[in-house]
Amino acid sequence: MTKNSPQQRNVDLLPEFVDGKYAFFTRPMDDFIDTGSGGGVGFGLCEDITHAVIDEEKITSPRRYHTITESKNGEGATPIKTDKGWLHIAHGVRNTAAGLRYVIYVFVTDLKEPWKVIAEPSGFLIAPRDWERVGDVSNVVFTNGAIAEEDGKLWIYYAASDTRLHVASTTIDRMLDYAFQTPADPLRSRDCVAQRCELIDRNLAYLADMDG
Repeated sequence: MTKNSPQQRNVDLLPEFVDGKYAFFTRPMDDFIDTGSGGGVGFGLCEDITHAVIDEEKITSPRRYHTITESKNGEGATPIKTDKGWLHIAHGVRNTAAGLRYVIYVFVTDLKEPWKVIAEPSGFLIAPRDWERVGDVSNVVFTNGAIAEEDGKLWIYYAASDTRLHVASTTIDRMLDYAFQTPADPLRSRDCVAQRCELIDRNLAYLADMDG
């Protein structure tokens, strides 16, 4: 599908035209797993859906070393259009001592320039826990679908360890609040600790004000 990517693991079609063309979020990779080689969630356009070849990809949500997207990452559910931007529910993979760990994370792209990330909170939205970690392919959560209802409710369907199907319920407003209010990953362990301490202090102060 893309001229410059040895592998394409999965692709999402944006549910709107961009400049009169079909818009795809892609997953260019050098290999099944090749840490440090670049890649991530890409974006590209094509004119003919029956011959969907993308000449040029722009990386939107890149793979980053020592994060939840270290080994690979890609789109999950079809991007959801909101007042603040396109809401993406994606997956990230990291290699650990126990093997690959798949989690679900979130980012938001601009409505007019959907390749441009405008919010990408650090960490994961959903990670395998307890009995979700055990199955045919252990320590995995992965989504290919979400349903956004007119009243703002959001249902995220996700698989656990390639064995069971679950559904998580939330709202579009809550997801956007999480996406825009959670700081981005500073990419250094020391900075991550300082960031989390500041966030905890701010939340405790907020709770104290509510109680007062």
